[in-house]
Amino acid sequence: MAQITSAPTPPAAGGELVARTGRGLLAVGLCAAGASLIVLASTLRALETTVSARAIELVTGQAAATAPAANVMVLYDGRSAVSVFKLTSECSVAYLLAAVMFGGAALLLVRRLAWLRVVAALTVAAGILTIVNLGRLTAIGAAVRIWGPGRGFEISHTYLGSMVTFVGTCLAGLGFAAALVVHRRRVQPATTADR
Repeated sequence: MAQITSAPTPPAAGGELVARTGRGLLAVGLCAAGASLIVLASTLRALETTVSARAIELVTGQAAATAPAANVMVLYDGRSAVSVFKLTSECSVAYLLAAVMFGGAALLLVRRLAWLRVVAALTVAAGILTIVNLGRLTAIGAAVRIWGPGRGFEISHTYLGSMVTFVGTCLAGLGFAAALVVHRRRVQPATTADR
C-alpha cells in the first residue's frame, strides 16, 4: 500500500504581512532611539562624565569631582585640583550609538537578515563602543594625573585617544559583522533510518 503524504502548506500571506510590519516597527523604533540619542546627547554626556570620573578614581586612587550638568570633571591630587575637563560632544559615544541605530534600522529592511541577528549585532556593537569610549576617557584622565595636564592631555587625547577610538570602532564593526553572520549548527531530528 502506498503511503499518502500531503504537500507542505505555504505560509499564510497574512504571516508575511505581520512579519514585515513587525520589522518596519522595529526599524522605526531604532530610528527613534537614534534620534533620542542625538537629542539627549547632553544628558548622556553628563552620565559619561560621572562614570568616567569614578573610573579615573579607581585607576589613579585620586579623587575626582563632577558637575554633570556642565559635563565637567575635576581631578585632584590630595586637596589641590590638578586638572579640569569638559566633555564635549566629540568625547561622547552618543553620536556613534545613534549612527549604529540608524544603520541597524536600515538593515532591518533587508528581509534576508533575521531581525534577532540584527538586534544582537547592534547590542554587541553598542556595548563595544560604550566600553571603549569609557576606557578612552579613563586613560585620558589617568595620563593627565600621571604626566600632568599639558603633556598628559596632549599625549593621551591626541595620540592614545585617537588610536583607541580607531581600534574600538574596528572591533565594534567586527563584533557587529560576527553577530550578524554567525550561524549556529542546526540539530537535525532523528529519522527512522538513524534508529
